Amino acid sequence: MKHILSCLCLLGSFLHALTRCTVPASEFHLKGDYLIGGLINIHQISSPLYHNRPEAIDCTSQPLILSNYRRFQLMRFAVEQINNSTSLLPNVSLGYDIFDHCSDTQSFPGILKLISVNDLIKPWDENHKNLSKVIGVIGAYTSTESLTVAPLFMMHLIPMISYGASTSVLSRKRDFPSFLRTVHPNQDTLEVIVHIVRHFDWRWVAFLYSDDDYGKDVLELFKEMIQDTGICLAYSSALSYDTHYPSVFRQIEAQKINVIIVIAIEWLAEAVIESAMALNVTNRVWIAGDAWSLNKRLPKEKGIKNIGTVLGISEQAVAIPGFSDFIYSFKAQNCKNTEQKFFCSQNCNCSNVSAEEILAAEQSFSFTVYSAVYSIAHALHSVLQCRADRCNDNITVNPAMVSTHCWEKRDLRELNQFVCLKKQGNIKWRLQKSTSAFPITNGEMFSITFCLLLLILTWIIFATVYILYRGKYIQILNALAVLSSLYSFLLWYFFPKCYIIIFQPHKNTPQYFQGLIQNYTKTISQ
Repeated sequence: MKHILSCLCLLGSFLHALTRCTVPASEFHLKGDYLIGGLINIHQISSPLYHNRPEAIDCTSQPLILSNYRRFQLMRFAVEQINNSTSLLPNVSLGYDIFDHCSDTQSFPGILKLISVNDLIKPWDENHKNLSKVIGVIGAYTSTESLTVAPLFMMHLIPMISYGASTSVLSRKRDFPSFLRTVHPNQDTLEVIVHIVRHFDWRWVAFLYSDDDYGKDVLELFKEMIQDTGICLAYSSALSYDTHYPSVFRQIEAQKINVIIVIAIEWLAEAVIESAMALNVTNRVWIAGDAWSLNKRLPKEKGIKNIGTVLGISEQAVAIPGFSDFIYSFKAQNCKNTEQKFFCSQNCNCSNVSAEEILAAEQSFSFTVYSAVYSIAHALHSVLQCRADRCNDNITVNPAMVSTHCWEKRDLRELNQFVCLKKQGNIKWRLQKSTSAFPITNGEMFSITFCLLLLILTWIIFATVYILYRGKYIQILNALAVLSSLYSFLLWYFFPKCYIIIFQPHKNTPQYFQGLIQNYTKTISQ
């Protein structure tokens, strides 16, 4: 009798828990006519794990990476947006299977799931036969992760579009025929960094890099680029989970190096800067790679002002309309009961993350995730011969067809940004590559504004006179308008610069400009 009562009590408690809130569908899976796979490391291993035998890792036991969770939500948002579109893939629904890829060596169950058919993998089957519903994969994030898993997707030419892997090795189309990416390659970032170093005549630099494929590729490219430039690589060190930072900074101090370039994944870069603050490393110039230059947490750390000036290389931030509403709506529907993870195909452990925290997370590689999803959608749109209101549902789609159309329709425009998928696996963003914003003085801003205002007023007045007055002096008025436009540029833009060159030459030096940058970065860090 006691056992029966105990069971009834447990059943009652379970039913009570269900009535308190509605458990949402899994964040990781959405049904659809066609599936997009996702490899996003929502969690990341904090240190190497060693086992006596091969063993899959429980990703939820590892630290949550908030910026990656934001990218995970962006992928979900992009798919939902496409499904709600009446012009892109009409009457066709996209679904997804997203896996928390927290390790490049111990997170393979998700990858094997994506390439399996009825839970079976037949690598020697003929291409394009008995393939899964997965038509493309978004990911992986890092170069090492992408190099590890790419061969599995290349077997059946499943398009794999990475939003963060920038190593030049992945450009080898013979080895990675269906690999594409929506992020610029390492060479682009390094060109900007070398340009900055040469501009300020910094000749003695240190280079800290991730001890992985990404970092090693960057180091080799940097060594090639600085040949015959007068730049000396005085010190370099690979960064890993067990790096002894006191030794690193002792070496930098001993060699009197003031410029430190840090090209590393976000969590390693955080460890570098935190160690520099703890070890009282001060008054240095730091050049941040795009993987951590938009970090939101470090500027809030106590003591960050003492380390010196930080110059960051990053893609221009792109606002994605509707994403904030999507996050707030999702969090409002999300059951606060942490037991909800029992019902999910994967555990996220993210129920305590607020909408504000997601939206405030680092935004680098956000648009690259968004555009990767849209690249696959546009390719599928072409494969299915979609028209205004319908797609051809008599076409049997295989991943190789989508991969081919990704190349053929590689010039896309999303949110007024051009995305160009290259056959070398590279994406070039026009008007996007930039360093962190350099300061414009109030005097320059006033001159530019007044010059443009005068130009606009001149032609508004001329247009008004031209409409109302048809006399013989109209040609003279036209000439005066042209001269007024020219003189507005000369008097309010070029003459002030000539004045500085002639009468204030001390302001026309790299040292003065460097001072402006340092003052500006100190101001914005406050």
